[in-house]
Amino acid sequence: MRASQKKSLIIIAIVTLFSILNFFIPSVFIGGKHLILLGALLGLVYYLIGVDFSRTSNDIKIIRNTLIYVITYYLAIYLSGLFIGFVRTIYSYTLSNLYINIIPSILTIVAVEIVRGELIYKTNKDKWIVWLSCVAFTIFEISLNFSAYDFSIQENVYQFFGLLMIPSIAKNILMSVMHTRTDKYPPIIYRLSIETVEFLLLIEPNLGPYIKSVLLILLPILVGLMLLSMEKRVQVSPEKERKSRRWHFILVSSLLLLVLVNSGIVKYQTLVIGSNSMKDYMEKGDVILIEQTKDHKKYHKGDILAFKYDNKIIVHRIILIVNRDGEIYYRTKGDNNEKEDAVYISKEMIKGKVLGRVKFIGLPSVWLSELFK
Repeated sequence: MRASQKKSLIIIAIVTLFSILNFFIPSVFIGGKHLILLGALLGLVYYLIGVDFSRTSNDIKIIRNTLIYVITYYLAIYLSGLFIGFVRTIYSYTLSNLYINIIPSILTIVAVEIVRGELIYKTNKDKWIVWLSCVAFTIFEISLNFSAYDFSIQENVYQFFGLLMIPSIAKNILMSVMHTRTDKYPPIIYRLSIETVEFLLLIEPNLGPYIKSVLLILLPILVGLMLLSMEKRVQVSPEKERKSRRWHFILVSSLLLLVLVNSGIVKYQTLVIGSNSMKDYMEKGDVILIEQTKDHKKYHKGDILAFKYDNKIIVHRIILIVNRDGEIYYRTKGDNNEKEDAVYISKEMIKGKVLGRVKFIGLPSVWLSELFK
């Protein structure tokens, strides 16, 4: 093992150790204390392996293409706000927002990417250092925001994985790959353009956490594919390039379709079953497809109804339909329950009608939810 690899491993171990410590003692990083750690890390990197600000590569081309993707991303999601509406963010144009949010975020991004870039460059892009640094800085980012989630609330569990953990993994993989193909500046510019916009724009499209999660995962994938295509463009034949574009189109289209179906924006939506109240027809971990409609003509006795009650989505069978003064109400019961549900289901409570199911593919989601209960 070369000296540069040993020194890099020491730095990675320090980042990982303090990040894991913060999971158990949140005060380690509270109040911007993580900036002290990053400052010390920069000093340690400079002392052990050096920091080179002069090296350049094909930065301009990568920066240009990356910014095109980022600008297109923001144009698309903010144009969507014209149809789904906007909501205000929690930020404002105040000095406190500048000192508490914007400046620490910029300093964190710059420091992390300088450290990551030097670790990768000074070890000649050693694959173990690339991936270990990716893991270390993913843990670091998650630990910074871990305390913001209340894991006793099921929705917070989903948001932790969907808005923090998985997007952090996708982003840090992209940053590590980007550092193997260019200098530190494109990763810094990419992160600044993505992670500081929310502090500057006081409104955002009302996308909801699920769509926001998928978009945060989708953008790093697309930028990563762009980097790979830039690298191979000279060597690839026109036919292979056309095939690559088709596969990119299929990937993006499939992901967007998945977002739409799971978000509930379109007529159909998928849901994961979280209990065995409808066993044997459906069991915990099954994924169901529902048609979103409140038209009472589409519901009959024996149909399976998805409805919202007590802030939960319940999926039970219709056992009785009642007409009260022109208003239709439904009495429901789980196939595996001894008693019918305590309430009559009104039109306002209905999510949709179950059309079909796929067995057990939602079990990982159920297990994660139960793990943090």
